[in-house]
Amino acid sequence: MSDEQEALAVRVSMRDIYFEVQRQGKLLEKIANSLPDSELKIEDHELRIRKLEMRMWQAIGAFGFLAAVVSPLIAVLTR
Repeated sequence: MSDEQEALAVRVSMRDIYFEVQRQGKLLEKIANSLPDSELKIEDHELRIRKLEMRMWQAIGAFGFLAAVVSPLIAVLTR
């Protein structure tokens, strides 16, 4: 039974591990270099969010103004 276990065994040396880690590091660096610049995307998203916030506050102000003007106008017209 010992012979069967040795025949199925796989031996991995520290040298094999070192070369695999080096290969994985190079692959990771290649992938990282191929990704688009995330800082530009973040700035773009921040600009979009700021514009959306400004539009939201403009809409809230417009609806508030309409509520302040239209409700008394309706009250006067329904008398």
